[in-house]
Amino acid sequence: MTSPRLREQHVRSYPCAVSYADLTCAQWNDLSDGAAHRLAEEIADRHGLTVPVGLQDTVYAGRSHRVALFERDGMRFALVPGGRPMLGHDAARFRPTSDQLASYADSAEEYGLPPLAEYVDAMTSPVRTVELPAMLVAVEAFDPCQVSLAPDDPRVLKLIASQGAQLDGVSQFRSAGGLTVEFDQTGQVAKARATTDVSHDEAMAQLASDGLRTTTADEWEWACGAGATTLFRWGDDCPNDGYPYDYKTGMHHETNLWGLAIGQDPYKHEATTEGTIVCGGDGGSTTCGGSGFFLGWLALATAYRDKDFGQWLASGDGYAEEILTRPVLELT
Repeated sequence: MTSPRLREQHVRSYPCAVSYADLTCAQWNDLSDGAAHRLAEEIADRHGLTVPVGLQDTVYAGRSHRVALFERDGMRFALVPGGRPMLGHDAARFRPTSDQLASYADSAEEYGLPPLAEYVDAMTSPVRTVELPAMLVAVEAFDPCQVSLAPDDPRVLKLIASQGAQLDGVSQFRSAGGLTVEFDQTGQVAKARATTDVSHDEAMAQLASDGLRTTTADEWEWACGAGATTLFRWGDDCPNDGYPYDYKTGMHHETNLWGLAIGQDPYKHEATTEGTIVCGGDGGSTTCGGSGFFLGWLALATAYRDKDFGQWLASGDGYAEEILTRPVLELT
C-alpha cells in the first residue's frame, strides 16, 4: 500500500506526468493543504490565471470540501475535480414529504399529471455513470451576448435623456432594445450593459473566442450537485409555502460544495453544449404559471430536464432575453 508521503510526492509531480484534467476528486481530497496549495499555483501558472483567495474550506448541506478559486480577466473560476461520478436521479428512491405530496396532488388534479414518482422520473435525467475531467468552472453564470457599457456611453446618455423623470427613484431600468442601466442611491449610473439577440451557436462561438466553452449537460449536473444523490443538491426537501423566487435566503442561494453560485433561480436557466438541453431552471414557467410550489422547486433539482422547454428554445419560435452559460476553462 502506498504511504501518504509517497502519494503526496506522486501528486506533487503530477503536472509533469499527466494532464491536470486527470485530477480526480479522491486525489484532490487526499492532498495535504500545502500540496493542494502548490498544485493550485501550478495550475494557475500553466493557464495564465491568478489565485485570488487561494484555498478555502466550504461546508454545504453537511458536507465539506476544500475549494480552489482562480481568476482570469475578472471572471472567477473554481476547481471542479473529475472522476467517474453517478449522475441523474432515481425517482424510485425519492421519499417526498407530506407537504410535497399535498402540493403535487393539487397540481396533478389541476393539470392532469401522472403519479409523482412517474412525473419526477420524466422530468429528471436517468441514472448513469460518466467519466468527467477535472476543469475550472465559472463561479457565476455568464451571458456572452452581454457587453458592459461606461456610464457616459452615448447609448446610456440617450436612454436617460429620453426617459427623464421616469427614472427618478428607479434602481434599474431595462429598455426594449436590450439596454439595462442600474442606478445608485444618488441617481447616478452605477452599471450599464447592452444585450444583443444571438443564437445558441453564436453564443458558443463568442465563448470560444475567449478560450472558453460552456458545460456539457453531464458537466453541469456534476458541477451543480457535487456528487449529491438527493433530488436537490441540499437534500430531498423544499419549502412548501412559496416558490424559490419568494425566498431571498436559503440553501438555493448559497454557493454549493464546489463554491459555485448555481441553480439558484428557475428563471435563470443555463445553456449547455447541446442546444436542446438547458439546466438549472425552466425559464420560470412553473413559477409564473402558478403551477404549484413543489413543481416550482423541482425546476432547481440537479438533474432537472424540461425537454419540451429545451426543444422550444432551440426552435425557430423560441426566444430568451439572455443566454446564460456556465463557462469552462479546460485544464491541460
